[in-house]
Amino acid sequence: MTRKRIRTIGVYTALIIGLFIIAIPFYLSLVSSVKTQSELSRNFFGLPVKATLENYFTIMQKGDFLPALSNSFVITVVSLAGFAILLPMASYPISRRMGTSRIYMMLYYYMLASIFIPFQVKMIPIVKLMNTLNIANRWGLILLYLAGSTGEGMFLMTGYLSTIPTDMEEAAYIDGASTWQVFTQIIAPVMRPITATVLIKNCLWVWNDFMMPSMVLRLREDRTLPLFQYAFQGEYATNYPLVFAAFVMAMIPIMIFYCIMQKNIIEGMMSGAVKG
Repeated sequence: MTRKRIRTIGVYTALIIGLFIIAIPFYLSLVSSVKTQSELSRNFFGLPVKATLENYFTIMQKGDFLPALSNSFVITVVSLAGFAILLPMASYPISRRMGTSRIYMMLYYYMLASIFIPFQVKMIPIVKLMNTLNIANRWGLILLYLAGSTGEGMFLMTGYLSTIPTDMEEAAYIDGASTWQVFTQIIAPVMRPITATVLIKNCLWVWNDFMMPSMVLRLREDRTLPLFQYAFQGEYATNYPLVFAAFVMAMIPIMIFYCIMQKNIIEGMMSGAVKG
């Protein structure tokens, strides 16, 4: 057996193992969501004897589901719009000037330092700040997400921009283009791959986040889907079929978004390769 064939077998084996690791949680969530509480207790891993959609109907009939879905959707969409607009605009001048300007260099490292601060250290100051400013609501939560994503997002985008030659920008400036025209017509299209990557990463964080909403949101009408799902946990028992049904319903929008943005990543890579 040749070395190339052994390497191919090893790669496919690793891919199959990875597929099972990813598919098993999806299988358990979907199967458990169509079982009754008693059947789930008797047979957790097996297929249901008689699948039922009663859990989904129960979730839909609860008065808090649609407001929680709406809050998660608004918080995620507005946060992603902020990520897509602010992070590329902030990363571009820093990436181009931090090699020659000490101010931009200090600003870059100041933003980068936020990555190394543990979230546990920031929990109490965040709660105190939000209560002092009286913005312990979903709009204040959006501001926290924008601030929390700045360090890592800027680190990724400035690293990506450092690999893009400045020849086209210099030619555009010679032709009389403004900085805004250079950014919108040259840099922004080439940044589509890294922008899509940052959006996917932050979308998964914002949509599935439990810790930050639980600390910040005080009103019942502001709570998000993870907090809605947590409500099915009682003091002595947990209704796991309802928990899994809520999880599946919350998982569908994020999977649709991931599939859409994955296509944009591929298109952005091709566009960046042609323009670079």
